[in-house]
Amino acid sequence: MRPDLGRFVGIDLGTTYSAIAYLDAHGAPETVPNRDGQLVTPSVVAILPDRKVVVGEQARALAIERPDRVALNFKRDMGERFYHRAVGGKDFSPEALSALVLKRLKEDFEARFGSIDGAVITVPAYFGDSRRKATEDAGRIASLRVVDVINEPTAAALANAFRRYLASGGSAIRFELAAIAATAPSTTLVFDLGGGTFDVTVIRISGEHFNVLATGGEVRLGGVDFDRRLADAVADEFVQTHGVDPRDEPVTIARLVAACERAKIHLSSTSQVAIDVDYMGRQCSVPFSRQRLEELTADLLTRLQMSVELLLADAMLTWDRIDDVLLVGGSSRMPMIAQMLERMSGKHPNMATAPEQIVAHGAAIHAAITQMTASPMTSAADGSRSMTQDGLTDDEPDRPSLLDIFDPPVIEAANKVRMTDVNSHSLGVIVRASRENNRIVNSVVIPANTPLPTSRTKIFGTEAPNQRVVRCRVVEGDTRDPRGCTQIGEVTIRDLPKGLPQGTPVEVSFRYDRSGRIHVQAVEMSSGVRAEADIVRDSGFDQVTIGELTRAVSELAVE
Repeated sequence: MRPDLGRFVGIDLGTTYSAIAYLDAHGAPETVPNRDGQLVTPSVVAILPDRKVVVGEQARALAIERPDRVALNFKRDMGERFYHRAVGGKDFSPEALSALVLKRLKEDFEARFGSIDGAVITVPAYFGDSRRKATEDAGRIASLRVVDVINEPTAAALANAFRRYLASGGSAIRFELAAIAATAPSTTLVFDLGGGTFDVTVIRISGEHFNVLATGGEVRLGGVDFDRRLADAVADEFVQTHGVDPRDEPVTIARLVAACERAKIHLSSTSQVAIDVDYMGRQCSVPFSRQRLEELTADLLTRLQMSVELLLADAMLTWDRIDDVLLVGGSSRMPMIAQMLERMSGKHPNMATAPEQIVAHGAAIHAAITQMTASPMTSAADGSRSMTQDGLTDDEPDRPSLLDIFDPPVIEAANKVRMTDVNSHSLGVIVRASRENNRIVNSVVIPANTPLPTSRTKIFGTEAPNQRVVRCRVVEGDTRDPRGCTQIGEVTIRDLPKGLPQGTPVEVSFRYDRSGRIHVQAVEMSSGVRAEADIVRDSGFDQVTIGELTRAVSELAVE
């Protein structure tokens, strides 16, 4: 690829590993190796005393010797104000830590290929509003122009469709997404068990159309939970043998968790391993079998199974309507995962080729489609270029044409692709339920897994006579209890007519588009007095904070 073409890239910002990819001229996704020559970069950040920042494999090694200086698994804290513990004696936001990982990926890409014009970053499908905003903010803090955020299972399904097309004899040179889709199973269940999060999504592929039917999962369930369960069991045996607990010393427990992660990986290909512990001059070697690991984590497996069952019930699907089960995420390599899904479905699950890269590949495909459909550029026979949506002409000769980046068939195919997603969480308003002893509840207006765009309306009543103001608090969440929901905005109707009786109808309408923008309107129906607002999911931080963090991160040298 010629440098400085102004590429759009796809980034899989994972809990344990991250990767960056792009689409080559012939339409094939390629993962970009990092400066260490590896295709994936550990999502680990070390903050050293001299303000030196280390990201990746070296930081992962430091996590064992200096756990107080190292942050890991911070993706699970996205949407929170701070990472769950101090690093080097200071509090850091998950966005800032994620931005350092993104900066490392960005620098590794640009060292090979020049500047990045736009990035698509993946998120777990079950991420809510605050976590998605936090991910976008992390990209902005890393000086990336985030053009979209795409769900990880959707990205994996898109990349898997492409791989199936190639496997069936398709040529990347004659890249046609319609042909790719036609060779893919019509309905796929994507089971994505990563290091820290879990998603399950059902997606239907028909011609050029990729339609997400339903999505579910847990944001705090992943491979690290299996590692910790194993580490606790080994530590308990050490206590029984020696009377002291290795979990009391941060360096020892960090070493033990790392050893248990390696043991878990080995148990995917062998039936028995030994886990060694050394603490306070005392040693213990604990034998562990695959069967014992499965017994120890049976409740975690049950949670995974319940998520799949609930998803299919919500989508009103049965297993006979699922054509393929795709395993994504490194933790899906555990044999118990495929066995569970085969028992449930009666189908043999397919492990994605290079599961640690497939999400980044799907993001790269989506990024390229975004670039080609948003900024078309064409060249005439004499080499002149036509006006684009960005207003670029021959007066800017250094600006590359899409034809400098992609072959014409790729551009043509990209403009045929259509993707439809669903909302991962319900949207509702906070009301007082007279039939529930006047309890305050979340009344859902748009249920989870509704295809987007959509519009919904619901009628409520004023709660008191002569009520002059109606406040509609808009929340995201699937529970009836508002304490389990997140408020994302509100609309207030003021100056209602005097003398309105209790229960006067108020119509609340939601309009939810593909980009995540929500338009809310509330109308008092007897007088027609109304209020409306747009809820734009653009940022968790204000512009001043984003600017300050961006400057701070840009001034740090990341190794």
